[in-house]
Amino acid sequence: MDNLELLSSKNKEYFSKELKRVTDALIDWKVDSSQVHVPQNEDDFISIEDIPKEGNLLHDSVNKIMQTLNKNINFSSKKFMGFPDSGNSMAGLLAAIVEVFLQQNLINKEICSPFGTRVEANVISWLRQIVGYSYVQQVTDVTQLGGAVTTGGVMSNTYALMAAKKKYPQKNIVILPDNIGHYSLSYATEWLNLGVKVIYCKTVNYRLSISHLEKLLKKYNQKILFIGVYACDSMTSTCENLKDIYESVKHANLDLWLHCDACHGFVLGFSEKYKNKIEYLKYFDSCTMDPHKVLRLPYTLSVVLMKDANDFSRLSRGNSLIMDDPLSFGKTTPFIGSKSYDSLKLWMVINTLGTKKIGKMVNKRISNAQCFYQLLSEDEMFSVDNNEILFSVIFQYLPSKNMTVQEKNLLNRKIYKVMSEEGKYYFHGFEINVDGVKKFVLRYNSGNLAIQEEDLKMAKDYIKKLGNKIYEGR
Repeated sequence: MDNLELLSSKNKEYFSKELKRVTDALIDWKVDSSQVHVPQNEDDFISIEDIPKEGNLLHDSVNKIMQTLNKNINFSSKKFMGFPDSGNSMAGLLAAIVEVFLQQNLINKEICSPFGTRVEANVISWLRQIVGYSYVQQVTDVTQLGGAVTTGGVMSNTYALMAAKKKYPQKNIVILPDNIGHYSLSYATEWLNLGVKVIYCKTVNYRLSISHLEKLLKKYNQKILFIGVYACDSMTSTCENLKDIYESVKHANLDLWLHCDACHGFVLGFSEKYKNKIEYLKYFDSCTMDPHKVLRLPYTLSVVLMKDANDFSRLSRGNSLIMDDPLSFGKTTPFIGSKSYDSLKLWMVINTLGTKKIGKMVNKRISNAQCFYQLLSEDEMFSVDNNEILFSVIFQYLPSKNMTVQEKNLLNRKIYKVMSEEGKYYFHGFEINVDGVKKFVLRYNSGNLAIQEEDLKMAKDYIKKLGNKIYEGR
């Protein structure tokens, strides 16, 4: 078959067979929990191959892809325990396939995505309801939505910072948490060249120190542009005490932008049991959320919301060529331009599960994390370094009570390195300050709901066996 052929009524059966062949292989790979990936000893460089001149048959190109599947990281494996982005939602996966075939560009409603624009508007409004923001029933301009679907949490946090600076152009102090902060907010200040100074507020037990925050509010006063906090930080999943933050700022009587990175924590709003933890999110000027992290969607889907839609409208720009339409998302999505139909994945998940079932799934995630916490706490060879368990458990393997801090960190770094190379299991690993001590910890995050207690026990045993082997062979 001519490799230059496009999809048509004449070759659709051939294409359908190739599509079925590759999707069958992908599904088998997705549900295979024998490992995370094949063992790898990657070089610290990338070799560039010669550009193909003659090309191949589609069948042969598909074969090449299928031969490399197990070299990829299987986030859906029950042995992948380091991040929540499991990407194994059936509704989300099907919607991702539909999105590719529909080929809609949400930059413009009228000529590029008449129905897709409606879907995205609904998704944004649904999320506003989950966090307690007001919303309009009938949208005549996309700025009324007070939010946007973006490419990821970095972009969403950048939008919030942009809107804050547009509202308060003379202010230049940004206050962020130390130790637990995600890079996106601090980097955004540099990328946007806003001329601001970042001040880091001390944290206690992975939350802002209210006493230190109040000192900073008094010291910098009217110069403060933006305060950013976390509803479940990306390291420990500790949820900030949003009420205390809000009331401290209110008591200081300062006009500033209060932002919450809720990329991990917004899903608490679906849970009847845990939604009180983000109750005060509705008073924050903006919040960000990553459904691809916490609702098992395939990459990528992030959302930024602003309490006051007028604040969001400051990001709006028009262009007569393609965006001069009040219902076109292109006017409210800086840096993106052509815009994918990613919101369809979340629309499909919410339609399929409903908010009640999603809430139960959130509860199950927390239950899994608490189970793993209990398993480690009962074993004297593990030290757990966070106690308020929502989605994450950070820990060290400690085979001896006589180890120095340096020895503990070195051992757990080696566990992480060998584990990553073997590909049998994956826990995340990073440095974090624990009660004034810098530690290298491993991290479990309860993203994949296919993981059961028996899987957690086997994972713990794997770390013990690997850690002991490394320790005995030192």
